[in-house]
Amino acid sequence: MTLASVPTAPSTAFVALDFVNFIVERFSRNPAVVDRAAYAVGLARRAGVPVFHVVPAPMRDDIHPALAPAAGEPVLGKTTIGAFGTTDLRDRLQDAGVGQLIVAGIATSGTVLSTSRWAFDVGYQVTVCSDACDDPDPDAHAALVDASVFPSSWVGLWRIATVAPAAEIAALHPDGVAGTPATPSISAHAQRGTLA
Repeated sequence: MTLASVPTAPSTAFVALDFVNFIVERFSRNPAVVDRAAYAVGLARRAGVPVFHVVPAPMRDDIHPALAPAAGEPVLGKTTIGAFGTTDLRDRLQDAGVGQLIVAGIATSGTVLSTSRWAFDVGYQVTVCSDACDDPDPDAHAALVDASVFPSSWVGLWRIATVAPAAEIAALHPDGVAGTPATPSISAHAQRGTLA
C-alpha cells in the first residue's frame, strides 16, 4: 500500500446555527448558551476547524456579538428551518472536503434537529455540541440530547450523532487536551433545565 492509497479522515467543520440576537433573546431559556457556544467556536478556530454561520436570511446582520464571525467565516442566510435546504452549505462543505460536522444552535428541536438529520441522511458524520445548544422547551432539549430520557425512542439526536459538550469533542482539541473548559461545566440536570 502506498502512502497515496491510505485513506484519510474527512475534515471537520463547525456549523453555528441561528445565534442571532432575536432568537437568542426569545428562544433560549438560558442566556449562558451564548457563552458556551462562543467557547466552542473559539476552540474550533484554534483547532483550525472552519466555522460556518447559518442564520435566517433577514437576520444575517444581527449575529450575537459573542459569536461574531471572524474574518473569512461565511454567514449563510436560510429561509427554512435547517441549514441545507436553501443555502449552498453542502457545496461549500464538499468543496472543502468536509465529511464531519459539529453542530450547535438554538433551538435544539428546530434548526439543530433539522440540520443534523439532513446531514446524517446524506452521509456526514455529525457531532452535536450539546452545551452549545438550547431550546425554549427544556424537556424537548433533554429528549434530543440525553439518551437516558427516552432510551427506546428514535427521537434523540444521539441515535444519529455523537452528542457531547465542547470539552469532550476531540476535533476541538487537536492537542489531546480535552475536558478543561474555559467556562464552568454544566451538569446533565442543568442542561435539562432542572437543578435537582
